[in-house]
Amino acid sequence: METTLCPSMCPQPPLKSPMNLRSFARLVGLGMVASSLHLAAVLLIAQEIARPDIVIADFEENSYGDWKPTGEAFGTQPAQGTLDGQMEVSGYEGKYLVNSFRGGDRTTGTLTSPSIKIERPFVTFLIGGGAHAGETCLNLMVDGEVVRTATGPNAAPGGSERLMRAYWDVSELIGKRVVLQVVDQHRGGWGHLNVDDIRASNRRAGIPAEEITKGPDLRTFASYEEVGYDQAYRPQFHFSSLRNWLNDPNGMVYLDGEYHLFFQHNPLANVWGNMTWGHAVSQDMVHWKQLPHAILPYKGGTIFSGTAAVDVDNTLGMQQGDVKTLVAAFTFAKSPFYQAMAYSTDRGRTFELWNEGKAIVPNQGYDAGERDPKIFWHEPSKKWAMVLWVKQAKPGRVLIFNSDDLQRWTEVSQFDRDWVFECMDLVELSVDGDPTHKKWLLYDASFEYEVGEFDGKTFTTDKKVQRGDYGPNYYAAQSFNNMPDDRCVSIGWMRGDNHPFLTEEMPFNQQMSFPTTMELKTTADGLKLIRWPVKEIEALYDDTLSIEATDLNSAAAKLQAYPAELVDLSLEFEADESTELLLYLRGEKITYREGAFHYGNTTVPAMPIDGVVSLRVLVDRASVELFANQGLAVSTHYAVLEPFNRSLGLSSSQEVKIRKLVVHRLKSAW
Repeated sequence: METTLCPSMCPQPPLKSPMNLRSFARLVGLGMVASSLHLAAVLLIAQEIARPDIVIADFEENSYGDWKPTGEAFGTQPAQGTLDGQMEVSGYEGKYLVNSFRGGDRTTGTLTSPSIKIERPFVTFLIGGGAHAGETCLNLMVDGEVVRTATGPNAAPGGSERLMRAYWDVSELIGKRVVLQVVDQHRGGWGHLNVDDIRASNRRAGIPAEEITKGPDLRTFASYEEVGYDQAYRPQFHFSSLRNWLNDPNGMVYLDGEYHLFFQHNPLANVWGNMTWGHAVSQDMVHWKQLPHAILPYKGGTIFSGTAAVDVDNTLGMQQGDVKTLVAAFTFAKSPFYQAMAYSTDRGRTFELWNEGKAIVPNQGYDAGERDPKIFWHEPSKKWAMVLWVKQAKPGRVLIFNSDDLQRWTEVSQFDRDWVFECMDLVELSVDGDPTHKKWLLYDASFEYEVGEFDGKTFTTDKKVQRGDYGPNYYAAQSFNNMPDDRCVSIGWMRGDNHPFLTEEMPFNQQMSFPTTMELKTTADGLKLIRWPVKEIEALYDDTLSIEATDLNSAAAKLQAYPAELVDLSLEFEADESTELLLYLRGEKITYREGAFHYGNTTVPAMPIDGVVSLRVLVDRASVELFANQGLAVSTHYAVLEPFNRSLGLSSSQEVKIRKLVVHRLKSAW
């Protein structure tokens, strides 16, 4: 049976994405429409763009209908979410989706649509699962020939079962008949595909799905400089890749006047996949310059997270001239994972694989996905140390290795913890600002932590687990090696899909947190971590509103008259257990009550200290970061800020004494 899709057959709700119409309005405001005649024409175009989508398939019935399954992978009906033995599936619409994990990754099959007439310039869809070209894919065919194809993002252990929105440009096919086919012909890891909510649309949605090519070329950086930093949701003082996806910070190190930030990067798309080490440098951790990709996939595996260190004493024996060798230890992500190394003799501009990328630490047999080596020089023992996560099941397991030369590593200790999972870091911090009194901080990707002692071989602690960030968007933080001063500085990946980077067609996806110093503070509850924005942010201060010792109403009036886009705000007020206060930042509301700040669904503890509560907030175009009580509690968030809302406000139904209110308007780092 043939099906012609048209709006009358599939009535749709109004346009779901008013942000795109707002983008159109911005174009008008910029003077791109010069006359009423042009305006009428553009309005007609806008009306066409706003026409309802045509639903090709939403799979919201207890059968595939006219779609024909073959093999075992798809079964006889759509799946109700996650299947047996599968990681949690998310990101699909409604109750059902196409999920070829029936029977696990060993099963195969196809699911083929009836003939469909193309009546819109774009086909959009939700897709997830395996990234095996030609084997786990959604194909669009004309006369039996595949002319468009898309895969999921995952090819190696780890990853996520989340579906992401993607699209094809099919404008050249309007009026033609096509067939869609979901393919699962891969029997190994990630040998399945998830698909849902296929639509014909006048609007792009999500990322462009690649047309069939001869194969991916990851050397894409030459095109990056065509993109600027002036998009509506581009962070202005947080690092984001010029193009495409980023996640974990990697290889954070200081060398010869430059801070290096390597990072997990997909050079080909705005979703996770094709993991490569991106690279940026800065002289102050605020103004970053992105450089060509540093370490590319090889031998069928990708480059997962790791660290970099300066080989000060030339233990590897590769130094050339006076420039110290920069060594990068990373996970080679081809099952089973192992730890490998690359080195640079030109300050990180180019890297050579050590021993052709073979293992410096082979897989230890605990987990196929053992990953994320943290290496550093331990001065008291005169040894290199590596901290490595190797086991996911509770309890998780961490191994510690030593080396004299970075080539040969020996396990010296191991320990189990229920809370540990990937991206481990172990770093020495001062206590109460005293450089002669130090303890060691162990933390994982979730930024839970323990405080203890480390002798170069063994980490000892009372096993008290504490929380380092209360927000939903802080993950896989790493600290700089070889800092030029006594500070310990960390940066985290702001992980999350609760921001419309994709639906608003930004050329990038995800950002880093602002760099923070870390130290330990003695409290009634023992040692706690303090995080605080690095002082280098002061280079961005444009002008300042400063208020001291006043009542809340007076402070609120001055704050209301001080609109700002990029904000560094500090507030101190007198409080007790009954105090309530509201702070408004560009439409975002932060409430203080019952000894805590409340923002969205997050509660950030902030009991009065000597009758005073403090809060510092950094506001960028896409994020809000809270630092309560001088950094004793921190919370990191994405925020969907209205682009033209600059309002700031303060209110309370009580009389509240304001000790200090300081607001710095910030300049862009770009």
